Amino acid sequence: MTAEVNPQLEITEIADRVSRMPALESAGARDFDPAMAAMGGRALLFERVTGSDFPLAINLWGSYRRMEHALGCAADPRGIASIGARIASLTKPVPPRTAREFLAKAREFAPLLKIGPKRVRRGPCQEVVKLTERNEVDLTRLPIIKCWPLDGDPTAVGFPIDARAAGTAAGSGRYITLAGMHTVHADDRDAARPASHNIGMYRSQLLGPTSLAMHWHMHHDGASHWRSWKKLGQRMPIAICLGGESVMPYGATAPLPPGISELLMCGFLHGRGIPLVRAKTVPLWVPANSEIVIEGWVSTECG
Repeated sequence: MTAEVNPQLEITEIADRVSRMPALESAGARDFDPAMAAMGGRALLFERVTGSDFPLAINLWGSYRRMEHALGCAADPRGIASIGARIASLTKPVPPRTAREFLAKAREFAPLLKIGPKRVRRGPCQEVVKLTERNEVDLTRLPIIKCWPLDGDPTAVGFPIDARAAGTAAGSGRYITLAGMHTVHADDRDAARPASHNIGMYRSQLLGPTSLAMHWHMHHDGASHWRSWKKLGQRMPIAICLGGESVMPYGATAPLPPGISELLMCGFLHGRGIPLVRAKTVPLWVPANSEIVIEGWVSTECG
């Protein structure tokens, strides 16, 4: 869309209407969700967003067919269901009975050797670097959207103070909604390859040019990591990553068993390891192909 649109409510209203429209049908989804197999509308690209220096894409994963392309299973007639079948074959393998079956099973498991994250020296996400100490950072110039009229209004949920008194008015109720939040447990703060490296998808509320407020539930890994840093009396490093490989949003939200890395899941879906580059200002590694990475620290002086 080339017409200028407002990130406060207008974009989400347009996206809400489009997402209820027909889309290319997913043959695989007909079996388990026939009502939505051919729904979801089109993906949208807003080229001119009021007050922003960037375009905004939305509804990219809004249909089953686009999800199949994003997760690399569009060529399989089973669609998304094929991913579950692949996982089941790996977690509950049938023992080979002949040499031929053994070779077939070896070929089936061989790709697993390549799905771990790969550390690289540089990546597209660091082609342009802006720093707060050089007064170069202004988060309000990102196309961060306001989804609902009462977003960011404390009185809407019963608090006796309004947004201005709460210090959240400058962000106008706008939230980053589809980014991977990278954190590690404080126990891993000195680990070369922290096993606790977690990717979560939580809303972060825009407060001003250089500040956001994190929103996560108490049972989420991000909140658990935050409590570990609070126990030490130290602020928690975080990297908020937008864009990158098309499997990343699903990997950040998949209900994985404890101890299974989101990065490993992303590599499995992607067919090869996700490249990571060392963050510039925090002790974390981030997806090198991210379009935007916001690095910072979460205060532990509250909660």
